[in-house]
Parts: sequence; C-alpha cells; structure tokens
Amino acid sequence: MLTADLVRWRSTKDDELVLRQIAPKRHNAAKALAAELIGAAAAHVGQSREDLKAAWGAIPIAAPDRKIFDGLKKLVQDRCTFSSEQTLDPPTLRAEVFEAASVVRAGAGDFDRDVIIAQVAATRGVTPEAIEASLFADLKLAQTLTAFEPIEAEALLDAYGLAQEQAVLLRATRIQVRITEGDVGAYRHFFRALKFRQLLHRIAPLPGGDGYVIDIDGPHSLFRSSTRYGQRLALLVPAIRACPKWAVRAQLLWGKEKRRLWFAMEGKAAGTAEPSRLPDEVAELVERFKGMQCAWRVRRSTRILDLPGVGLCVPDLVFVHDSGAQVYLEVMGFWSRAAVWQRIELVQQGLTAHVVFAVSARLRVSEAVLDGDLPGQLYVYKQKMNASRILERLDATL
Repeated sequence: MLTADLVRWRSTKDDELVLRQIAPKRHNAAKALAAELIGAAAAHVGQSREDLKAAWGAIPIAAPDRKIFDGLKKLVQDRCTFSSEQTLDPPTLRAEVFEAASVVRAGAGDFDRDVIIAQVAATRGVTPEAIEASLFADLKLAQTLTAFEPIEAEALLDAYGLAQEQAVLLRATRIQVRITEGDVGAYRHFFRALKFRQLLHRIAPLPGGDGYVIDIDGPHSLFRSSTRYGQRLALLVPAIRACPKWAVRAQLLWGKEKRRLWFAMEGKAAGTAEPSRLPDEVAELVERFKGMQCAWRVRRSTRILDLPGVGLCVPDLVFVHDSGAQVYLEVMGFWSRAAVWQRIELVQQGLTAHVVFAVSARLRVSEAVLDGDLPGQLYVYKQKMNASRILERLDATL
C-alpha cells in the first residue's frame, strides 16, 4: 500500500485533489521499471535485504519517473517476505564479543577480530561462521528475502493506480459513495463488504429507487488511532470498483498542513469484487446453530429490508422455521452505536419483518429498548454470540 508522500497529485483552484496518472508517453518506461523491480526481487530470493536494495539502486531512472519508480518499488516490496535466522540472540552475542574485545584491549594485547570471534565461538560451542552470521542478524538490512509473490509488470501498473486511490482515501474525514444500475444481489454484495470491513456507515436509497447513497466515516474522522480502520477502508476500494455504476466523493485532510481538499472518482464495474464471506463471528454462529437440534434452519440472507422514508437494514442471516416463519438476524457487533439506534427507529416506525439485532455490550444499549410487542428484538452479547440465546429469541416470535 502506498503512503501519502508517494502519491502523484495536483490541486485545482476549487480545492480538488486530482491524481496524476501515468502519461501514455511514459507508459512503456514505467512498464520497463516495473519489470526491472520485479525481476530484481525474484532474482534475490535467498539473499539479504541489503543486496536487494543495492540491485534496485542500480536501476537507471529518468528524472520524470522518480516518483513512479518509488511507488512501484513500495508495491513490489509489499510482495516480499523478509526474515532473519536468529538461532543466537544478536544483542547478547554482540555484548559478549565487545566484552571479549575489551578484555584484550585492557591487557594491551594484540587485537585481532578473527581471534575474538573464534574465542566467543569456542565458548558457545559453535563455529566462527555462525557467530558472524548471527552478530547483526537483527538489523533490517541483514534480513533475508525468503519469498516473493510474483506479478506481471502490466498488473503492477494497474495496482499502482488503485494504490494511489487507496492512499488518498486514507486521509479522508468522510466519504460518500453512490451506487446505481445494480440489482439486489449487487447491492447486497457491496453492503456485505462494508459490514465485513466493519466500516462506520449509513445507507439510504436514492430517490426513485435506482440505487443507494452510502456515507462512510473516514479514518481521520475518528478520535483514536485510525491505522487499522484506514487499512480496512483501503481494502473496500476494489468492492466499490466492482459495483455496476459508482461515484465517490471524499473530504480530505491532506499533507502535514492538514489541508482540506476534495477528491472524486467515478466509473463502472471493472471486474468482479472479491468473493464476499461472512464475518468470522457470524460464520462461527452459523456452525454452532447447525449443530443444535431445533425446528429452525439457518442460511445467508439475500434481502434488503427497506422502510421507505425511514431507512433500511441488511440482514446477515435468515432463520426459517418448519412452519414457514422467518426471522432475520443482523449482527451489529460493536461498530456503531448510532447505527443501532437507527435500527431501533426502523422497527418503531413500522418495519414488519421479524429481525433480531445482535449488539455488543460495549455499545451500552439495553435489550429493553425494543419491547415484545414489536417485530424487532435486541440481543446484547459480551464476547461471542450464543446460539441458544438466539434460539430463545427466535421461538419468542412464534
């Protein structure tokens, strides 16, 4: 993933941040640089990080391509796995070597590095080569490139364009996404990606029913550390790009000066989004529930429950009783207290479907907020959702 300093951009008089794409006339040069970076990484598996760094440093770069090169190098480096073999603890080993050298110096003896290394090796019962290999093994440049995930040069250039967009959105305070021209399946696919990434969001249908507008809190809108949240947001960009038709507008705090800028992009599906899967805690609940002996069956929900003029919810699961009765479950977890109150309002204003909203106790919402006369229920849990407690709420709807 790129950092903000590696993004190629300019600003307009209207405070819009515009990404600078690789110009057609520079494409071949950029592709050649990508191929050289990839080739060097592949050729240096088993060698040190320092050797790889030297190989990259030897690649000739034209001045206009310097920032492109640095960005591509960062993406190639992200595909590298480095490790260090530390069978001997380097800090302890260095202390022993320095102490042995100090004793020799204090006795005014002849100082010979090889003799010192051999002496420490003999004390530890290892070879001098093992001492040499471990002495500075904890230093970054001494790490070994143990694996490299290959990629084609053209694909790396495509990844570079995506990585620039992701790096910009990491500086967002708020983001608005509009998705249109899709069917229920396409919309649910994107909503699942939102929930799976645990992003703070609000969904509203567009007038006329052709799509939705989603407001997402950006990393820089949060009061606490935003690194992990920002990474989850960055991973959402491919899902946005897989929507039938999409548009993004984000407000940014850009650069060291925290300059307020706007960033916009739009397009149509460029491919298929990554296969969606249930969040781990939901998948675990499904497995536990399937192991119970009861009259309910569980499966993934395919519906969007919408109450016009009030809001909507996107259930994760649907439970079907032998009698045909259905109850939906939406897992709110601990990602948004405001979203829980929106669901409560949705039920109070007339949502007719039976829904159980599973909410973490950390959000400090009482189950009593929704009483038994309404079709919606709150299930508050502490660590993990309890399948038996869910079953009690399902049976209460009959």
